[in-house]
Amino acid sequence: MSFSQILPTQLSVKRIVTLWLFAAIGITAPHYAKSQVTNPAPAAAPAAAPAAAPAPKPGPNDTVKTVVQTPEQKAELSYNKGIADYAKGDYTTAAADFTDALTNKPDFEQAYLNRGNTKLKLKDDQGALTDFNKAIILSSSDDKAYFGIGQAQTLLGAKDKALDAYTQCLKINPKNADAAYYSGELRFQNKDYKGAENDFSTAIAVNPKYAEAFNDRGSCRVELKDYKGAEEDYQKSLDINKSAYTYNNLGSAQRKAGDLNSALDSYNSAIALKSDYYIAYNNRGSAKFDKKEYQDAIDDFSKAIDLNSKYAFAYNNRAAAEFKMKDYLKARNDCDKAIELNPSYGFAYLNRGIAKEMLRDNTACNDWQKAADLGVASAKQYYQDCK
Repeated sequence: MSFSQILPTQLSVKRIVTLWLFAAIGITAPHYAKSQVTNPAPAAAPAAAPAAAPAPKPGPNDTVKTVVQTPEQKAELSYNKGIADYAKGDYTTAAADFTDALTNKPDFEQAYLNRGNTKLKLKDDQGALTDFNKAIILSSSDDKAYFGIGQAQTLLGAKDKALDAYTQCLKINPKNADAAYYSGELRFQNKDYKGAENDFSTAIAVNPKYAEAFNDRGSCRVELKDYKGAEEDYQKSLDINKSAYTYNNLGSAQRKAGDLNSALDSYNSAIALKSDYYIAYNNRGSAKFDKKEYQDAIDDFSKAIDLNSKYAFAYNNRAAAEFKMKDYLKARNDCDKAIELNPSYGFAYLNRGIAKEMLRDNTACNDWQKAADLGVASAKQYYQDCK
């Protein structure tokens, strides 16, 4: 019997946040009310004094200018203040500024758009969605408003609606690289890897320096078993931005392609950049396991557990290495811990059953049945043998 090892890789899409904030609006020239102020009449000269000079006559521009701001000007001033407060990270005040702008100018589409962006920062996702929809009503051709809807709907868990919004955004502006990127992210999560790959390619065509898009297209290609293409994409991402996550993903692609030495180098680079990267330790342990370096693998799995004691995968994987070292009791105990952390972890039940059988524990069949119930296909054969 052989242990089933789960070797997770961090191939999830890396999120970035892109919010458009318009530049400040140039304030239109103020309007003035002209109040005529005439000079007083000259006083009579005292008898003994020389005659006083005559008072100057009022000139045509001899007025005092009193500024009267129109509602539109007030809106523009509040809007520009919102821009400045947003840039300072004072999102609560910025939201109030944009609200003031809308009070004075209810059809101010940019103010709705930027208040929506600000509400996203304040985690008022439903409020942001409302503002983006109002922006669409005022300007149905604004791709940035559809992008905002996509962001808000994603945060609200309405991924299908978010995907529709990004699609509409791209119809209006095919060069919106971020919309293509986030559309790819949603397709990736829906396991539409080919569609996601196409979206990431669109983002890259618009922005050839889009490191996250190269990284995530590589992740799609791993899922599509195009390991060479994945390696090329991860390397391009690293050429733009040295990231621990991308080195980890590169190592996983190399491991799947059977290039274990290169995989180890990549995991080492990931750990060098991020010393507490427990997933990279786990995955490096997996590569060492594949090389039959079981004690070294145990050391890496143990390091991953030290960094994250609730990481169930590492306990299961350490159990696999302990089984290879014929330490069946430790293997069973690590499977116990993996199951305690994740009661739906089918492979941990399968592996615990195998360890129990080696320990002559007659409850092994119960674990195999549980694993089969959780969808582990190989567990069915083990359970059949129990009958």
